[in-house]
Amino acid sequence: MPKKYIFAAVILSICLPAHAKPTTAPVSGFAKSFVLGKKIANATITILENGHKLYTDKNGNFGPFQYPVGQPITLQFKKWGYQTTQSGTITVPPEGLTSPYDNITFQVPSIVTYHFLAKVIGAPIDDNSCHVTTTITAYHKTLDDDPQGIADAVVTIKPAINVKPFYFDIFKTGVLKEKTNPFTRGLKKTSKDGGVAFFNLQPSNKPYTISAVKEGKHFSEAKFICKKGAFINISPPNGPTELGS
Repeated sequence: MPKKYIFAAVILSICLPAHAKPTTAPVSGFAKSFVLGKKIANATITILENGHKLYTDKNGNFGPFQYPVGQPITLQFKKWGYQTTQSGTITVPPEGLTSPYDNITFQVPSIVTYHFLAKVIGAPIDDNSCHVTTTITAYHKTLDDDPQGIADAVVTIKPAINVKPFYFDIFKTGVLKEKTNPFTRGLKKTSKDGGVAFFNLQPSNKPYTISAVKEGKHFSEAKFICKKGAFINISPPNGPTELGS
């Protein structure tokens, strides 16, 4: 082949790639209340990495919006009467974050509920620290499943911290059956609820990583940024989640 044709072919392959990788991908999610599971409308959702704001619709949904692939994204929920809540920090994949098994969700307590839970747990809130809770989620479960957790998992945070986890129990009978039970103390592993909390962590600009361990199971990991005074709830499906075989 003459050199001029070879050169032209190279230029075309550069300008017209057969399988160009996407530079952005769609991200969406929703917000619901912690106790009743009511979708929360007209809440402000802020992308902490760039300050861009969007709002939940009448059904509590937000997005989809486009975000750079391969970049971390952290969202913050804010609405009067509710505890300001931060999501985990997730790297956006080429396929985006829009399915029930990877979209970004918020499970938000009211301010009253937040402080009540902290009191019940016995965790005095230090405003110079951050506080994180997550759900160790069973395979193929979402925030709309009840319960969605997996029992008997041990949860740790890296870098290592001098804060013990508080594992949430689950009500086994009555009108609150299979709802979160914060009144049981001394659990060493997750219950079927899957919930766990760490209060009063040292702020850091570098992300912490939450991991779960259970014999015979494998889990994804979750990351979060610990800012002074932040409450982070890494709700399903973004917390450590059981991986399929």
